[in-house]
Amino acid sequence: MVAQYDKTPVLQTKGLVKRYGSVTAIDHADFELYPGEILAVIGDNGAGKSSLIKALSGALVPDEGEILLDGKLVHFASPMEARALGIETVYQNLAVSPALNIADNLYLGRELRKPGILRLCLSYA
Repeated sequence: MVAQYDKTPVLQTKGLVKRYGSVTAIDHADFELYPGEILAVIGDNGAGKSSLIKALSGALVPDEGEILLDGKLVHFASPMEARALGIETVYQNLAVSPALNIADNLYLGRELRKPGILRLCLSYA
């Protein structure tokens, strides 16, 4: 078995910083997430949790630092760029559709489709 320190992290930040004027929301955050691990982001209100998640998912651009995905430096200019590389976020207070579960909200608008009548694509039910 390979020791954890011999593996490349799936997701890593080095010195991540995000400021909003004179307020520093993320202050040189470093972390490594390895294959098979689960990472919980917890803290007080205003501690920078949302800013960190938004930086990781492309919703905001950090002022300093690096984000590495599978050991490669990435720069997300939008959530679509992060999504293309497999990073998505479900926010607890802003569901796209409250009637759908988390997984269905993640795939909303990207459901599997098959050709139907008149060569239109119809969603699977």
